[in-house]
Amino acid sequence: MFNLNSASQSPANTSSYKPSKRKASLYFDLGLICAFVSLFVIPEIFGSVAIVFGACTWRLESGENKRRGLLLIIFGIVTMLVGIYYTSLFGIYNILP
Repeated sequence: MFNLNSASQSPANTSSYKPSKRKASLYFDLGLICAFVSLFVIPEIFGSVAIVFGACTWRLESGENKRRGLLLIIFGIVTMLVGIYYTSLFGIYNILP
Protein backbone atom coordinates (compact mmCIF):
# COMPACT_ATOMS: atom_id res chain seq x y z
CA MET A 1 0.00 0.00 0.00
CA PHE A 2 2.65 2.56 1.04
CA ASN A 3 6.22 2.43 -0.13
CA LEU A 4 8.42 2.76 2.95
CA ASN A 5 11.64 2.55 0.97
CA SER A 6 12.53 6.22 0.42
CA ALA A 7 15.70 5.35 -1.51
CA SER A 8 13.66 4.34 -4.55
CA GLN A 9 12.14 7.78 -4.89
CA SER A 10 14.37 10.53 -6.25
CA PRO A 11 13.80 14.13 -5.20
CA ALA A 12 12.60 16.61 -7.79
CA ASN A 13 15.39 18.39 -9.61
CA THR A 14 14.74 22.07 -9.01
CA SER A 15 18.05 23.35 -10.37
CA SER A 16 16.97 22.86 -13.98
CA TYR A 17 13.83 24.96 -13.58
CA LYS A 18 13.61 27.65 -16.21
CA PRO A 19 10.62 29.99 -16.34
CA SER A 20 8.63 29.77 -19.51
CA LYS A 21 8.88 32.49 -22.09
CA ARG A 22 5.10 32.45 -22.40
CA LYS A 23 4.78 33.67 -18.81
CA ALA A 24 7.19 36.56 -19.42
CA SER A 25 5.39 37.42 -22.63
CA LEU A 26 2.05 37.37 -20.82
CA TYR A 27 3.38 39.70 -18.13
CA PHE A 28 4.73 42.03 -20.81
CA ASP A 29 1.41 42.13 -22.68
CA LEU A 30 -0.59 42.73 -19.49
CA GLY A 31 1.86 45.46 -18.50
CA LEU A 32 1.42 47.24 -21.82
CA ILE A 33 -2.36 47.08 -21.50
CA CYS A 34 -2.20 48.48 -17.96
CA ALA A 35 0.17 51.24 -19.09
CA PHE A 36 -2.21 52.36 -21.84
CA VAL A 37 -5.22 52.18 -19.52
CA SER A 38 -3.36 54.34 -16.99
CA LEU A 39 -3.48 57.21 -19.46
CA PHE A 40 -7.26 57.41 -19.05
CA VAL A 41 -8.41 55.62 -15.89
CA ILE A 42 -6.90 55.69 -12.37
CA PRO A 43 -3.27 56.22 -13.41
CA GLU A 44 -1.93 55.65 -9.89
CA ILE A 45 -3.19 52.06 -9.86
CA PHE A 46 -2.75 50.97 -13.47
CA GLY A 47 0.64 52.66 -13.82
CA SER A 48 1.88 50.90 -10.70
CA VAL A 49 0.58 47.56 -11.98
CA ALA A 50 2.41 48.16 -15.28
CA ILE A 51 5.64 48.80 -13.35
CA VAL A 52 5.18 45.58 -11.36
CA PHE A 53 4.53 43.58 -14.54
CA GLY A 54 7.65 45.15 -16.04
CA ALA A 55 9.70 44.04 -13.03
CA CYS A 56 8.30 40.51 -13.30
CA THR A 57 9.10 40.45 -17.01
CA TRP A 58 12.61 41.71 -16.35
CA ARG A 59 13.18 39.04 -13.71
CA LEU A 60 11.88 36.17 -15.87
CA GLU A 61 13.73 37.03 -19.07
CA SER A 62 17.39 36.48 -19.77
CA GLY A 63 19.94 37.85 -22.20
CA GLU A 64 18.92 40.52 -24.69
CA ASN A 65 15.24 40.26 -23.82
CA LYS A 66 15.81 41.84 -20.40
CA ARG A 67 15.43 45.13 -22.22
CA ARG A 68 11.68 44.54 -22.65
CA GLY A 69 11.10 44.48 -18.90
CA LEU A 70 13.18 47.60 -18.33
CA LEU A 71 11.39 49.44 -21.14
CA LEU A 72 8.04 48.43 -19.68
CA ILE A 73 9.07 49.82 -16.26
CA ILE A 74 10.08 53.14 -17.85
CA PHE A 75 6.93 53.19 -20.02
CA GLY A 76 4.76 52.51 -16.95
CA ILE A 77 6.34 55.42 -15.06
CA VAL A 78 5.91 57.81 -18.00
CA THR A 79 2.29 56.84 -18.71
CA MET A 80 1.45 57.07 -15.02
CA LEU A 81 2.85 60.61 -14.79
CA VAL A 82 1.14 61.72 -18.03
CA GLY A 83 -2.13 60.13 -16.86
CA ILE A 84 -1.93 61.90 -13.50
CA TYR A 85 -1.30 65.21 -15.26
CA TYR A 86 -4.19 64.89 -17.70
CA THR A 87 -6.72 63.49 -15.24
CA SER A 88 -5.96 66.36 -12.86
CA LEU A 89 -6.19 68.84 -15.75
CA PHE A 90 -9.60 67.48 -16.80
CA GLY A 91 -10.70 67.49 -13.16
CA ILE A 92 -9.93 71.22 -12.92
CA TYR A 93 -11.91 71.89 -16.09
CA ASN A 94 -14.90 70.08 -14.62
CA ILE A 95 -14.76 72.21 -11.45
CA LEU A 96 -14.57 75.54 -13.27
CA PRO A 97 -17.88 76.90 -14.58
